[in-house]
Amino acid sequence: MKRALQIISIQHELAMAIGNGLDLDEMLQSFMRVSIARLDLSSANLFLFCNEAKEPIHLSEESFSANLSHYMSIPVQYKGKSWAENKVLKQLANVHMQQSGFVSVTFSNERFYQSFSIPEHGVIIFESVIEIEPIIQKSLEPIFKKLALSCYGCLAHQSLIKEMMARRNAEDLIAHQAAHDELTQLCNRRMLTENLKKSIQYCQEKNKFGALIFIDLNQFKSINDVMGHDVGDKMLKEVANRLKGITRGKDTVARFGGDEFIILLPDLGDYEAAAELVVSRTAARILAVIEEPFVIGELHYNVSCSMGYDIFSKVSGSSCDIIKNADLAMYEAKTLRQRTALRYQPSMSEKLNLRSSYVSELKSALKNNEFTLYYQPQYDFNHQIIGAEALLRWNNPKRMEESPDVYIPIAEDSELILAIGDWVLHESCRQLKVLQENGLPDSFKKLAINVSAKQLGQENFFESICKAIKTSGVIASQMAIEITENVLISRIHDAMMLISKLGDIGVDCAIDDFGTGYSSLSYLRRLPSSLIKIDRNFVRDIHKDAENRSIAKMIIALGENLDMNILAEGVESEEELQCLKDLGCHQYQGFYFSRPLPFDQFLELVKTPYLEAC
Repeated sequence: MKRALQIISIQHELAMAIGNGLDLDEMLQSFMRVSIARLDLSSANLFLFCNEAKEPIHLSEESFSANLSHYMSIPVQYKGKSWAENKVLKQLANVHMQQSGFVSVTFSNERFYQSFSIPEHGVIIFESVIEIEPIIQKSLEPIFKKLALSCYGCLAHQSLIKEMMARRNAEDLIAHQAAHDELTQLCNRRMLTENLKKSIQYCQEKNKFGALIFIDLNQFKSINDVMGHDVGDKMLKEVANRLKGITRGKDTVARFGGDEFIILLPDLGDYEAAAELVVSRTAARILAVIEEPFVIGELHYNVSCSMGYDIFSKVSGSSCDIIKNADLAMYEAKTLRQRTALRYQPSMSEKLNLRSSYVSELKSALKNNEFTLYYQPQYDFNHQIIGAEALLRWNNPKRMEESPDVYIPIAEDSELILAIGDWVLHESCRQLKVLQENGLPDSFKKLAINVSAKQLGQENFFESICKAIKTSGVIASQMAIEITENVLISRIHDAMMLISKLGDIGVDCAIDDFGTGYSSLSYLRRLPSSLIKIDRNFVRDIHKDAENRSIAKMIIALGENLDMNILAEGVESEEELQCLKDLGCHQYQGFYFSRPLPFDQFLELVKTPYLEAC
């Protein structure tokens, strides 16, 4: 009876050690410590079936890659070495698993090693000086079955926890991706809009002010196109880091798209002047960090930015209105080449609405043939006509004869300049053919046609010129294209390729508005161009303005050095003409000689090669 009570006591204590906990390691350690105490063991060593990640698993028919691995031992070490390094234990565990019995006993080095199966989970090896009595060994079988059930429960619980955590992590990742830009990890447009709505509501409820700054990088597109998207992406990431570094914790920094960023400044206080001051200081910090050189690889890159902002309060519009307003202000700053942030003004919206109206009217003008060409003649120092410049005019039914200075920039921004430019090209070729058929004087050399930056960037622009020449049948050598100096600088490689190709078919090139840009002398030497046109701003009052006279003199000397002809634009008085002659300029264009003329009047004019009025 006493023996039976001893066995029951051992079973009870071991069963209690297993308990109902769901922490596998805690449960196993408790069981092994009680086993050592009650069974008078030197050590307890556990081997479990594990997957490739060395995580315990429940052995099943699908567990093809399970390995029996040392999992834990108490005590942890034996003679200063980990039990995991004990080859005898590993061998005993493998031998036991190959047998069908519940328990196996081995005597080695004056120690008994009793191996017990933990069904479908592994084996535990008890080391002792004295062998555990066979009757006690057999009584442990139900205990190890209970241990196996507890292992299964713990593993199932851990698996469920892992699955739940994986699902939660996946949901968090999806939520993060839905609210953040993939490249920069800044807030995306959706998150920005949500935060802006909250900020607007807060300002309305608390009578506070907030602001939104719209940032657009300048020169980024050129770097991205030339150096590749890898460099561009690294630069955008660095911009994001720099912007985050200068903002407050409650501010929102977002990538709005492409090279556009937005900073939302919520809760700027009770006073508009204070909010304006915060925006001004933030804009200054933005400009400073953006203009700091970007070091990518071994190269340094420099960009700037244009900024616009809108301040909102309880009387402001919707989130879309505020973003649109800041965008408009940024566009205005870019147009004016401002280095400081511009605040939105209602007049900017009026300008946008007017621009939209113009775009619609320009489309109708193309469709309804409302455009026409005027021609301003060009003369030499003997007052002989040497050429002309084709100038676009628009008989706008709503606005009568509109100034080209108004609608040409709008056409360039809206891409309509491509269609309009194509019309100008074909119409000027057609009318040049009429002039040639009616007989041009020997002194008439070239009819010049203006080319925009976007036309210059077209891959098929040279083919378009060739088509217009072929369709009209004009003599190509009496055609010239005019490219402004600023356009030439911005697209120098496109320009050089086009001018070279045009030269091969006899079409000349003139550099217009010279002196307003910063042309490189090395580029000018390489350009197959025969004419430089002095910008009208340097011709105005040249006989009285010493600075204009100096600039004109320098351009004339440059032309002589490069063996290029010089033509002065905007000559309006005899005094200006005489001053230009004295400086060595021998070709002229301007109101002093003739205003731009419609084609029929110009046709009559060229019949008189000399300008008698002068």
